[in-house]
Amino acid sequence: MQASKDSVAAGRDVGAVITGDNNTITVLPTAQSASAPGHKTLVTRLISECHPLDLEVHYAIHVAAKEGELPAYVKREHDTHLQRIVAAAQRGKSQLCVLVGESSTGKTRAAWEGIQSLAADEWRLWHPFDPTRADAALTGLEAVGPKTVVWLNEAQHYLAHPEVGEKIAAALRTLLADTHRAPILVLGTLWPVHWDHLTSLPIQPGEDPQEQSRQLLTGRQIHVPDAFTERDLVAVRSAAQEDERLAQALAGTADRRITQFLAGVPALLDRYKLSRAGARALLHVAMDARRLGCGIDLPAAFLEEAAMDYLSESELSSLDDDWFEQALTYTERTAHGNTALLRRTRRRPGSQGEESFRLADYMEQHGRRERSRICPPASFWHAALRHLPRRADVSALASAASARWRLRYALLLTERARQLPWAQSASSLGARPQVYDGHDDSVSWPADHLTCRALADLAFIAAQEADYEQAAALALEAAECCQPDALADIALQHEKAGLPVEASDLAHHAAAYGAPACLSRLAMMREEADLFEQAEYYARAAAEYGITNTLADLAARREAAGDKEHAEELWEAAATYGHPEALASIARFRYESGEIQEAARIAREALDQGDAAYPYHNTDPIWRKLWPHGIEPDGTPTSYHHDDALPHNW
Repeated sequence: MQASKDSVAAGRDVGAVITGDNNTITVLPTAQSASAPGHKTLVTRLISECHPLDLEVHYAIHVAAKEGELPAYVKREHDTHLQRIVAAAQRGKSQLCVLVGESSTGKTRAAWEGIQSLAADEWRLWHPFDPTRADAALTGLEAVGPKTVVWLNEAQHYLAHPEVGEKIAAALRTLLADTHRAPILVLGTLWPVHWDHLTSLPIQPGEDPQEQSRQLLTGRQIHVPDAFTERDLVAVRSAAQEDERLAQALAGTADRRITQFLAGVPALLDRYKLSRAGARALLHVAMDARRLGCGIDLPAAFLEEAAMDYLSESELSSLDDDWFEQALTYTERTAHGNTALLRRTRRRPGSQGEESFRLADYMEQHGRRERSRICPPASFWHAALRHLPRRADVSALASAASARWRLRYALLLTERARQLPWAQSASSLGARPQVYDGHDDSVSWPADHLTCRALADLAFIAAQEADYEQAAALALEAAECCQPDALADIALQHEKAGLPVEASDLAHHAAAYGAPACLSRLAMMREEADLFEQAEYYARAAAEYGITNTLADLAARREAAGDKEHAEELWEAAATYGHPEALASIARFRYESGEIQEAARIAREALDQGDAAYPYHNTDPIWRKLWPHGIEPDGTPTSYHHDDALPHNW
């Protein structure tokens, strides 16, 4: 059901008065005389005529094919508890329930899904908001009639109001006890901090400012956890086969905070698009660093210096003296689900040195897609030489510079990497790295590195002894101190041991810590087990980290099996992530189906992107088939000789 064109965006004070074809409104008189001064009316709607976004359910990731719809809903344990309360109300007894959880854990969505069973019985919904939430509730509660859901999303706006909160709580207690108006269902949501405030016992004897609220709420809460359980994830992965947003959430979060990802991503993208030049430059530096192989923690000095050449001359001249602090303040501000574009890395007590920041997981994926063909400017490479403290990061950028023919930077970065110690944990980076000033062949193995290696070895031993829970715990510790490959190995050990759910969870963690190839290997293991849909899911997840070969391999397998339609879908997915063979393969499919002009257009696009240099499995490349036909993208004759269309490095 689509929201009406006049609906107000979720997240603001949205009320029940909604205009449009899909919203039938009933106005119920209050106990006051209709002619009385200041008379208020109670506006309700049938549940079947409401839309969740109008009731403040958060928007989720945008997917063109699913515009305006919410992601598929996966029921969890708290939904079972809520359904029992809804069923009791449906049987005729008034009920109150408050869903308690942190920001964007799915409280409001759970409440919406929970009342759907009441729609068939023509229950109505009242969402008090006008002129304020508290005023509307206080004046309207006495007019609530049977078979009504009282919708108190963000219930602190009603019950914690300093002037009328206790009166509203008392009115709700009266409503619930009134058998003549039963059944009533009061549904609310609260953050834990507000729940604690409203239900705590008084500190001073004789003073009890929340007595009515405490009496109303105590024992009527349902906890909504921050993260999905392993059992929940099984259902999420199943639903993700049909819902791309859930698939993105699984690929984009390593801590099972699915709902926070779904709600937080739109807010993050909005903040990114609306960012000023300084903040946007920092984000582009972080995106480029991550996609070119740097670890998750990026030093503040690196971000600041690298950002210079990401700014135009006019942008640079307009920056304030404290532009860097302003940019960090903007990028650190949290959105739904406690997400932020950049988050300051928490340091251990007593540690000193340079502050560092982490880019949000989804923004990293966004950067890999949107900036895949952009080479960082000179300030990026200079800042890397001066401020990156980890040998692995500098070595990765040396390889990236070489691949982009920034050969001088590649040489300098290679030399700089040689003078840095081997991988260190976050706790060992106490001192700011020395500025690059020459060449040093010395190599040291710090104690922290040995500790990480020891954790990795212990994890492997635990897995060999079939103590997979201990192996996973040790591998996670190793990943946190720069040994993500150990976590990847343990994830695959779980898969071999017949623990697919645990393997998937650990593989996503390994990818987030810097070992995304694990997702690719997991995809092929599922493929060999004839779990084809799961294989494609993990191949797409790997592609989010820039590993596109698995999608190409699966496409070739589907084609070899005679499933050309499915093979083309996989090639199109690979093209989305920039795989060099994808466009030419799609062009070949078009050519073989007789769509010569479309095949020529796609082949030319492949040439323009430099993809013609890829060693195709087809020994007769598609452009050699097309150009003899004299077909250009617009259908006009071409003057190209066959080989003139080939790139110089063919």
